[in-house]
Amino acid sequence: MAYNPCAVGPHYNPLKNYLSYISWGRGNDMRRYRLRFCAMHIAVLQEDLAEFKVNPADGTVSGGNAAMTHCLACSEPLDKVAWQVFVTCYPPNNEREDYWSHVHVGCQLPEYMQDQYGDPL
Repeated sequence: MAYNPCAVGPHYNPLKNYLSYISWGRGNDMRRYRLRFCAMHIAVLQEDLAEFKVNPADGTVSGGNAAMTHCLACSEPLDKVAWQVFVTCYPPNNEREDYWSHVHVGCQLPEYMQDQYGDPL
């Protein structure tokens, strides 16, 4: 069983956990933290972020303009004042995957993506 619990909560996990790194903020004011997910929940995270996946070859985002002009949390159009969110995942049997999006200042990331020991976004 994994020594450290999945970020979604304590549940049976006979396999290892997979790390994801979340970074959010604006300009030089960025907050960073690390989360551990079981194999099932890392897949959920990747599915939720699929349209925000960054192509490592050219730096484009999978969802195109819609992904870059809409809030990750509420899917509403962005205003000029928004935070950036960067997520790096290390899923099972795959290479590193990066995701990038924006979030309204008043919106919150999904609960399972929030820092468990810090202030929520």
